[in-house]
Amino acid sequence: MSARSHAASGERLAIGGTVLAVVGLVVVPLVRLVRASAEAGGASLGRVLHSPGIATAAWHTVFLAAAVTAIAVPLGVALALLLRRADLPARGALRIAAVLPLVVPQFVLGYSWTQAYGRAGFTDTLLSLRWDGLSGPAGIIVVLVVNAAPVSLLLAGVGLATRAQPELERAARASGARPAAVLRTVTLPLLRPAIAAACVLIFVSTLESFAVPQILGTPAGFATLTTRIYADLALGSNPDAFTDAITLALGLVILAAVILIPADLVLAPRLRADRDGQPAGPVLPRRRTWRSWSVAAAVVGYVAVVIAVPTASLLAASVNRAVGLTPSPGNWTLDNFRLALDGTFGAALRNSLELAATAATVLVVLGAIVGVLERHRTGRILATVSTLSFVIPGSTLAVGLLIAYGNWLGGGLTLILLAYLAKLWALAHRPISGALDRFPGSEWSAARTSGARTAAAVRTVWIPAMAPALVGGWLLTFVTALHEVTMSSLLYGPDSQTLAVEVLNSQELGTVGRTAALSVVLTVLLIVPAVPAWVVLRLLRRDRPARNAIAPAPEVSVAR
Repeated sequence: MSARSHAASGERLAIGGTVLAVVGLVVVPLVRLVRASAEAGGASLGRVLHSPGIATAAWHTVFLAAAVTAIAVPLGVALALLLRRADLPARGALRIAAVLPLVVPQFVLGYSWTQAYGRAGFTDTLLSLRWDGLSGPAGIIVVLVVNAAPVSLLLAGVGLATRAQPELERAARASGARPAAVLRTVTLPLLRPAIAAACVLIFVSTLESFAVPQILGTPAGFATLTTRIYADLALGSNPDAFTDAITLALGLVILAAVILIPADLVLAPRLRADRDGQPAGPVLPRRRTWRSWSVAAAVVGYVAVVIAVPTASLLAASVNRAVGLTPSPGNWTLDNFRLALDGTFGAALRNSLELAATAATVLVVLGAIVGVLERHRTGRILATVSTLSFVIPGSTLAVGLLIAYGNWLGGGLTLILLAYLAKLWALAHRPISGALDRFPGSEWSAARTSGARTAAAVRTVWIPAMAPALVGGWLLTFVTALHEVTMSSLLYGPDSQTLAVEVLNSQELGTVGRTAALSVVLTVLLIVPAVPAWVVLRLLRRDRPARNAIAPAPEVSVAR
């Protein structure tokens, strides 16, 4: 068999295996959901449409998505542009701090805000300052914006790294254009695809947000579609509640698909920039002035309000003897941690780590396969499906998998693992796909021309060049799986409870100290892997400076 026919056979095998995975993880559960809803006829749809409060919950869902998008996208883009300044003090540390809310689980972030700014919270106890509107739509919007802004920041940062053309910005500045004019006429037009992608991703992901509306909205009677679905599935006693939840979940899937599929097909090609070398540096002076220190102070203030104070409040609640006591050393105790670490904690921690590590490893392999295949039409469809599965509500996927495979796998870790694989595929695929746009194709061709077999070329060329993206995709998937709660809370059994479910159950029981202690433990578990991974990523990028230094930077157009 010739090398060409061998490669074609391998490609067909990869496509077949990936299609099989997509069908088993996404298509079959959704088909079973549709069938279950159809078997109820129009009765379920009629009950859902005439259910008390359903129109209000739908309006709340769309309103939250629109408001969070309108605030989080400009905020993230502004942070990306500010953190691009070469004269910014401690720029690296500020970048890490700005994306920390993305590492903290949504339900921990929401709970930490209640401990920071709510009644009898940190600021109320120390300064008699509290936010009475935290439990309600305003608080939900603010916390979701804090969680979503790093997504916009990262996408804008990728756009600046791959699409920005500093030579055009320098030319505009040399021609007498003021910074605001350069931003409006050069930088932002080049970032339009990245900004549009951030808008779509944040809007659709907010549609399926559950944890923050559940923690901050439910006590105030502010319902969304996801909290209604959860209530019907987990708390409903009516036999029809299960079918009605399925119908409602399918409606949310249709809404997400209508928005995402056209946007992904249009935006994905525009987000690519075939550039092997690194872009030139930022177009800003390196001499630090009062303006650069003011910008740094503003970023520090933002980080302090949105993450530092809530985190400190969570720590204080985890060691305080009782709610409302001043967080002074005399009122500290470790009893909350002893209570949190007893009982089912060990099993829940083991389950979470096993599920997260397995899901991350499998999805990096699948993500790499789809990233390579999406340069063809078939792979492009697979990439869109993997992205769509990410914005399908977790409760919808969980119910679909339960219907499809619950008879064989119900209550076990395998069913939760399938849910993670179906939901988080895009998190591993997207970083790898972006790195492939800058893959050194000349080195691959040289290796193959020199007689290297495909396996040898992959081992010596492809993997070293893609290592940062592979490690980054694995870490992102691992962290997200470790704090996933929506699907886990619906699928776990007596022996398959995860640590995130343990925290949510404790919060719903109202045990403030134990919940805070569990939240601290979970957050530490999420942050600890990030430090060595960050070091590894820096070392991997440093290993290939020669290519980045000598590779030419071809012209990049605004749109293709």
